[in-house]
Amino acid sequence: MEQSYQRYNQKIYGGIGSIERISRCVPPATLHTIYHGLVQSHFDYCSVVWGNCAKTLSDKLQRLQNRAVCVLTHTSYDADANQLLQELGWDNLETRRQKLKAEMVYKSLNGLAPNYLSSKFIQRSDVITSYNLRDSDGKLAIPLPRTNYYKNSFGYSGAVLWNSLPSAARQATSLTSFRRLLINSDTAFM
Repeated sequence: MEQSYQRYNQKIYGGIGSIERISRCVPPATLHTIYHGLVQSHFDYCSVVWGNCAKTLSDKLQRLQNRAVCVLTHTSYDADANQLLQELGWDNLETRRQKLKAEMVYKSLNGLAPNYLSSKFIQRSDVITSYNLRDSDGKLAIPLPRTNYYKNSFGYSGAVLWNSLPSAARQATSLTSFRRLLINSDTAFM
């Protein structure tokens, strides 16, 4: 894991360095496009799989995003990155990973993802119980984890995240409307 992180880290640093070298002679909108292509794409790649990484690794990745934001906004590296992210209208990496995971669960539940992902989730209403569960509209049955390792799996953490979303988001009729509802319900990811 550490060795793959080093390669990953080098790619992100390379992208940030490239942006920094051209930042004074390229318009901000173009810099943002370059950032999304060279840097953000690495943060997003397979984030559903590694999104539950350890806090130390998550913090290292967040520092890389903070550095990139400082380069893009032409501010010093000790500037408040959270404020800069807010000014740009961007999410921090943890929030972004949660939104991407929620999107993947939506795709899995609506036939937009491969079957092996769809099979990881069971609707709570499909579980046979001897009593009626309140507030089970659109919620998923949460599997019983036997280990902490399983709690980090997509099947478990995705179901927990899905159940924490507002009812309107869980019942969205299209991926576009689901994304729009996610943007408007940031409180679910804080």
